[in-house]
Amino acid sequence: MTKFLIDSLQPKLVAQFSRIIDRKQLAQSYLFVGPKGAGKLALAEWIALRLFCQNVQDGAPCGQCPECERILNHNHPDVMVVKTETQSIKVDDIRGLKQEMSKTGVEGNQRVFVVEDADKMTAGAANSLLKFFEEPVPGMTVILTATSKNQLLPTILSRAQVITFQSPDRSAVIAKLEEGGATSQMARVAGRLTGNVADAQALLASATFQDRVTKVFQLLERLADHDPESFVRVQTQLLPIAKDADSQRQVLALIGLAYADALNQHFQVTSMQQLDLPAIGVLAQRSSEQLTTALQAILTAQVRLSQNVTFQSATEQLMLKLLEG
Repeated sequence: MTKFLIDSLQPKLVAQFSRIIDRKQLAQSYLFVGPKGAGKLALAEWIALRLFCQNVQDGAPCGQCPECERILNHNHPDVMVVKTETQSIKVDDIRGLKQEMSKTGVEGNQRVFVVEDADKMTAGAANSLLKFFEEPVPGMTVILTATSKNQLLPTILSRAQVITFQSPDRSAVIAKLEEGGATSQMARVAGRLTGNVADAQALLASATFQDRVTKVFQLLERLADHDPESFVRVQTQLLPIAKDADSQRQVLALIGLAYADALNQHFQVTSMQQLDLPAIGVLAQRSSEQLTTALQAILTAQVRLSQNVTFQSATEQLMLKLLEG
């Protein structure tokens, strides 16, 4: 039996929907609301798999039968997912969905339709779908996903069962990255920076990100030793690897992770998510006041960067503060 990503990201919701399907109590429309990377689309796919699987085992789809394979390969005639890479979902974008929803099932009565990022629907697009919420068809399940329900029509909200997703546990994200072949250290870094598997995997696939992490870790060793060259390294080591806003935020976030871990270690609070760096052990020997001041300085640098202070200026000022501690 295949182990699915959603099993580790949202185990309680998986168990809940397994029971619902077993009891034949699946609603005709759902709205999955939660942060990016929480597993909303993954759960929608799991539900489709569970409904069509020919070899359900212990309440879970097998992931290997012909029905499961077609869904996983996105070519099942009775399962349709609408996605968009643009800023909005317009009427034209869901025309195909409406046509399919008006038909009967190709191979049976059960059909599943999913609209990802439904909060991007224009008023026209949302209104064109109202008929299917107001006049539900037996055997048809519609699942909308959104990061917020504030942009959706009240009529849709009143007819869809809202399921709220919490951010996935960082430990589950890190474990999944390690299963995918990431080293323990890089899995912790990427998992903690992003909080979700998809974005973390994208980071890990980037050679420039890996180089950025290495350079920041080298800087942390010098900061732990109170090496004045840390200031110089902003220009020689950090600027070349932090040329855009995302990479600049990553650099400051990485420094923040290390000092946060040092403060935890100072108070003998350990975690499987903690970075494995000698510098953290050295920094942990400083007083709690020094470490708290350092974390405040890092936060200040992040705020200054968001206020359009140059990365070089914000980071050089930060180095001076960190070298004082």
